Amino acid sequence: MSKLSNPKRLGGFKHLLAMGVGTALLATTGCGPEEVQAPTEAATTEQAANRAGWVQIWSDEFDGTSVNTSNWSYVTNIHVNNEQQQYTTSSQNVSVSNGTLKLTARLQSSNGYPFTSGRLESAGKRQFGHTRVEARIKLPVGPGLWPAFWMLGHDINSVGWPNCGELDIMENVGYRDWTSGALHGPGYSGNTPINSRFYPNSAVSNFHVYRAEYSPTDVKWYIDDVLVKTTTKAEVNRYGAWVYDKPFYIILNLAVGGSYPQGVNGATSPYPGVPQSTVDLIRNTPQSMEVDWVRVYQWR
Repeated sequence: MSKLSNPKRLGGFKHLLAMGVGTALLATTGCGPEEVQAPTEAATTEQAANRAGWVQIWSDEFDGTSVNTSNWSYVTNIHVNNEQQQYTTSSQNVSVSNGTLKLTARLQSSNGYPFTSGRLESAGKRQFGHTRVEARIKLPVGPGLWPAFWMLGHDINSVGWPNCGELDIMENVGYRDWTSGALHGPGYSGNTPINSRFYPNSAVSNFHVYRAEYSPTDVKWYIDDVLVKTTTKAEVNRYGAWVYDKPFYIILNLAVGGSYPQGVNGATSPYPGVPQSTVDLIRNTPQSMEVDWVRVYQWR
């Protein structure tokens, strides 16, 4: 999603097409679902060993008492996907304490929207190409809550979306047992991305490490050091152009409602994608996406 005006990131329907349940996950592409088996113990051990080849080049550990604006910009002027929140710079919505970043959704009318929440982007400050990007995150649970950890091509303002490319490392729409990941680019975007649904080994309300590695030949998704999906350049080229050979910037946000949640939960009232139970949940206890750290590595 552009930090300025665009992109038309339709969320729900783009991720929802052809999803289902598999042993560990169900991988989907623009042409339909493909079951992927859980990695073997040997494969998991090999993936853990491969970490030795990566060198950390940047991180934000959120150890202070405020957002480090050398790394992040607050974004408040985004209204897309029929989402129902107004992003703010208020510490009620974006805060750092006790070693974590909290992006908090509140039932609080602002600028014509029923909810407020927070969004940070590293655009123009921290941008990375062909790297491993990961974050340790704990998610809120409640249908219609839409936390995301994702990336956009640095050239979005010159080439537009989806030509800039979008890498969704982790998205969730309020369900405790699954997250999703996707690629959007020219020829595979909006309602027809290359996407997957992933099932962590415990509820998303626990901390998990969500990771993507993107190289000249493929993109890989991991949860808690387990490889859950690989999409190759050759696979992408069947649908459109490969646009992942340039710097990308990081986005952390907590949306409320909109097209993606509505496509999953079917709620139309009291707000699109937000059932009354979630309105009551947020009213009683503001809901937070909590980020322990974000780290970036390059292969040595």
